[in-house]
Amino acid sequence: MRAVHLTLEDFRSYDIAEVELAPGITAFVGANGAGKTNLLEAIYLCARGESPRAGEDPELVRWGRSVARVRTHVSRTNEERRVELLFFSPANGERKRQRRYLLDGVPKRAEDALGELTVVAFFPEDVQLLGDAPSVRRRYLDAMVGQNERTHRRQTREYQRILEQRNALLRAMRDEGRSDDELEFWDIELCRVGGAISARRRLAVDELREPFLEALERFGGDGHARLVYSPESAGMSADDRAQEFRAMLAEKREKELWQGTSLVGPHREDLSLTVAGRDLPSFASRGEQRSAVLALKLAEASWLLARTGESPIFLLDDVLSELDPVRRDSLVRALPVGAQTVVTAALPVGLPTALLEIASLVPVPLKAVERP
Repeated sequence: MRAVHLTLEDFRSYDIAEVELAPGITAFVGANGAGKTNLLEAIYLCARGESPRAGEDPELVRWGRSVARVRTHVSRTNEERRVELLFFSPANGERKRQRRYLLDGVPKRAEDALGELTVVAFFPEDVQLLGDAPSVRRRYLDAMVGQNERTHRRQTREYQRILEQRNALLRAMRDEGRSDDELEFWDIELCRVGGAISARRRLAVDELREPFLEALERFGGDGHARLVYSPESAGMSADDRAQEFRAMLAEKREKELWQGTSLVGPHREDLSLTVAGRDLPSFASRGEQRSAVLALKLAEASWLLARTGESPIFLLDDVLSELDPVRRDSLVRALPVGAQTVVTAALPVGLPTALLEIASLVPVPLKAVERP
């Protein structure tokens, strides 16, 4: 699997730009602020449908424009596809417009257009992944699993709607004395969808543990490190988790009514890394945390390869310049042979020699392209 060609129109800092991506390693080289990260973000969007940096779609649209477009030509075994996303920035008074997804030029739902390419990305802010809020790690797991299972992407959105409806009902019961007649329905839905989400996450973490420890050893990490998905559970199937949620809902019913919010479900779970029972971020240096996150990303790549049969595309945003020489060389050696990799760097000297010798260097900003 690889991204062959990338086209941007009114996306971020770009008016219109096109670039061919090498089958092996493409290195975007340019000064800070030149637009290197925007190129990686565009590929990421075509793969996952979400931005690692933007909270709202209008942030993706070039200033003064109303529509942004990103398009990636994808080459897979015996198949060529074109994934395209459109983002809108309505002017004052205009109604907000939902983004559009197209596959080979045909409008599609998000779950049908995404998944044509898979990526493993490391952006500078990812170094905080293990020490950030639990919601960040839940999103990370959902994005990883969702690249392989379209049902998971759909159910995470469905679960969010269930949660919003159930929380609104709990608040109405607390504040307005509303009857609990409807709560049973939302309890059933929370357990059904939440149980499936939790089971997939737990299975994924279980399958990540071995490749994670192998990758961590490359960076000199502690062999006693342990990936934990909490709270831990004896049940791994969706039905097991649904039954556990059902029992927990009965136990916490009064507390939920008092607080007006749902206290049971996958939105209360977390992924953590412990060493000798202690959370790694509580004592590790920034360099050690960066190594742990890199190991997690390499484990993610192994997981995706095992599930899809194809290596994902690696997106490395200025990560190599922040590593010491030993960790930098370890990362380059850990990249799967033949996997497509797109990296950014301020200067060519920021890239390891072994990588520089085989990379296709692309100066950024890209050359301007005339509009058709």
